[in-house]
Amino acid sequence: MSSARRRASTTVTVMAAASLAVSLSSTPALAAVPLPSTLAAVPLPSTVTAGALPTPQTDGIVFSVAVVGNTVYAGGRFTKARPAGVAPGGAGEVVRHNLLAFDLTTGALLPWAPIVSASTTVTNNPGPYCTQTGTSAWICDSVFRIKGSPDGKSVYVVGDFDKVDGQWRSRVARFDTASGALDPNFKPTVAGRIRGISVTPDTVYLGGGFNAVNGTPRTRLAAVGLDGALKPWAPAVDAEVFTLLAAPAQGRVLVGGAFDTVNGTRRHGITAVDATSGVNVAWGLKTPGTETVTDIETDGNGVAYFGAYDYAGGSTRLEGRTAVDIATGLPKWFDGCYGDTQAVTVSNGVVYSASHTHDCVAINGNPDSRPAYYRLVAESAAATGKATVNSNMVRVGDPVPEMLPWFPNTNGGPDTSVWKDGPWAIDSNSQYVVVGGEFTTVSGKPQQSLTRFAARGVPGAVNNGPQQALMKAPSLSKNNGNPVISWGSTWDAQNSDVTYQVFRTGTAEPIYTVTQRSRPWELPKLSFTDRQVTGGTYRIKATDADGTVASSPTSTIN
Repeated sequence: MSSARRRASTTVTVMAAASLAVSLSSTPALAAVPLPSTLAAVPLPSTVTAGALPTPQTDGIVFSVAVVGNTVYAGGRFTKARPAGVAPGGAGEVVRHNLLAFDLTTGALLPWAPIVSASTTVTNNPGPYCTQTGTSAWICDSVFRIKGSPDGKSVYVVGDFDKVDGQWRSRVARFDTASGALDPNFKPTVAGRIRGISVTPDTVYLGGGFNAVNGTPRTRLAAVGLDGALKPWAPAVDAEVFTLLAAPAQGRVLVGGAFDTVNGTRRHGITAVDATSGVNVAWGLKTPGTETVTDIETDGNGVAYFGAYDYAGGSTRLEGRTAVDIATGLPKWFDGCYGDTQAVTVSNGVVYSASHTHDCVAINGNPDSRPAYYRLVAESAAATGKATVNSNMVRVGDPVPEMLPWFPNTNGGPDTSVWKDGPWAIDSNSQYVVVGGEFTTVSGKPQQSLTRFAARGVPGAVNNGPQQALMKAPSLSKNNGNPVISWGSTWDAQNSDVTYQVFRTGTAEPIYTVTQRSRPWELPKLSFTDRQVTGGTYRIKATDADGTVASSPTSTIN
């Protein structure tokens, strides 16, 4: 079930096993047993590695991360930051109030430390985005979105706050990336929460729940110049905007959120408006009408990728990820997955997402029959095949992407969390993927709210290879007097295929080799009959395409 923002969801550990029996030849030759796939003969993009790199942590929740040059900016609701692996209150913990920055390459926390605050106390419960400070008092000063300027010289921050370092900044602020200084000249005043921002060389587009900018009415959407002056662009929506994507090449701005109408016309969840006039433009995607679009991103190829969550339930709902043509609004593909998607990013032909993905049978992904939440997911940006089943928004024959072998995972967050959504934010460049959220573990190890992953070949990249399912000693039996060696396959967090070698004590070379495709939810059983002897001691060695090795204990049969 989705709608994790409306209720807490159950954390499920990503471990599964399958009982698919695979009968293999007993001759010591290279064999391969592929699993069914939606793929035609289409080359797949390579993901980053799945081993988490050392990254600073916070004592709260990160709602947004932005890679700008070699710096990562993170914003949310937190008061402290500490080094990777350090427990709360441990050595190296420092004050950081809702904003921090760290070096993308090294993971070192940077000295940039603006104080983001709110000047007034809210007396009626404003919801879980705010911090309770008394019996009936709350402070709302969260940062919801961070975006770098196209030239990389500035970084913009939006949210609930109205002060930065004691200076008035009404829900939006700009910083110089070279010096880290707060821009003294950019200070529009926005009457209400900002959730979404998109920046072009001459315009800053804003979206959220506000009703005025610089004292002039604006209904949840507005645009200002680089000097902070209000522009005439004034489309109106009837409910909160979560995300914006300005597309200058197409002359439009994509808008996502929880709204039902745009400029008085029924357009639910996601649409496009003219970048200059704000009027509605052609938009071909029809949505079920019960979803909230949370994030929209593009890699500049004319396609936008977005994530959503649905608050109504039902078998057909817009969750998971969708690719859409920016110029027409026509869908390129749906992945058909269930589970809220908080954020998306696209790099090198791969769409990465922060989510609690489940039931992805439309793309041969994890079925609900093997219940598990996959909170970090990678898919091909291009459709690679056609669906073979009807599922969610997908019908047989529809173009679909491929779920790629990238399976790091987080937990949902602390027990005190309202949402337990795990990751909330994700961004990337050509070499790294950075994740933020409310999680407290990454792939089973303590790490709170921030993590990062590097591409193959990047210095320090950490492989996360076989033995995700523990390799036990092989089980042994006999067939016509010959040993039958049987073992359960493992899965690999960054490769589909694992090569298994059977070794008998006393032999320098493997007596059998087989390459088997597996996923966390599909773990075939493998076996081999050793017709050369009547007994022996055996072990299994597993190796992935990156050269990472895991070995089993030994078993003996006489």
